[in-house]
Amino acid sequence: MSEAANTLPTYENRGVERLLSMGNLFIDFNFGITQLNQYLADLSELKSGVPYASLGISERRQSTNPYLISSPGTAKQDTISDPYILRNQSLTAPGSIAVVKLEGVMTAQDGISNYGIGRTITTLRSAFNNRNISSVIMETNSGGGQATAMFMITSALSERNKPVVTFGHYAASAAYGAASATDEIVASGKNADFGSIGAMWSIDMEFLAWYKETFQDFYGKDAPRKNEELRGALENNFKPIQDSVDQLTVDFHNMVKANRPLTGQEAYQKTTLSGAMFSAEEAKRRGLIDGIGNMDYAIKRALAWADKY
Repeated sequence: MSEAANTLPTYENRGVERLLSMGNLFIDFNFGITQLNQYLADLSELKSGVPYASLGISERRQSTNPYLISSPGTAKQDTISDPYILRNQSLTAPGSIAVVKLEGVMTAQDGISNYGIGRTITTLRSAFNNRNISSVIMETNSGGGQATAMFMITSALSERNKPVVTFGHYAASAAYGAASATDEIVASGKNADFGSIGAMWSIDMEFLAWYKETFQDFYGKDAPRKNEELRGALENNFKPIQDSVDQLTVDFHNMVKANRPLTGQEAYQKTTLSGAMFSAEEAKRRGLIDGIGNMDYAIKRALAWADKY
């Protein structure tokens, strides 16, 4: 047994290790690297003596709070940033628009510097239950995350009783899946990006070797498929993982095709669903989005949809 196998690997990027151990992911690689760099920068600051409170993590969380636009599209239009007002119908002006943020890594539960999708879903349902909110804008700047998080939010969006319009800066993988479940997708500008439609699963091979040398697992004989992905990987059999990723990708593609009017013949649509990212104009040509404009344009589209519900 090697010395390395006897010792648990020392990781500094615990947050990233947590993410990569989640199993099936709908996440864009470039976005993941950006999140890693942010994490390592925070870690470096802490090591240099910067107080945790000075890292701005609380501010990052607060920046994802929802807000209300009252009297939208008029000279009296006003932004109210108190997130709790969404839950209080008596304090909400009739015809208001709720802006819900979808940012950062999409996880089912809260993380250190980002809220989980569970909180986003609670906010959406508050907006759906507030009769004075006419529509919702889901402002999106995310490269995805957990597969479970995407399925959670698309399920919540299916409950809507009023329109939800995506206003996207960057909507990749799980974040695009969420956007596809809304009534309309508006890019914030020509440099906004959309796509990365597919599943992946990352494995820490060093950790896997350590686990195999350190633990002996026992399973009930009548549960031969329990944890079959892990059991296979420990024996260098990655087919169960590949099968899982393949099926999730098929399910993801089918969901997008059901939600979006993709253009072109089958071969062209395959390139749209190949996992590539597309700038706003190309995404519009392929049917991944509906329009390009600023927030004022997104507000106009939300108001137009409100008349159809």
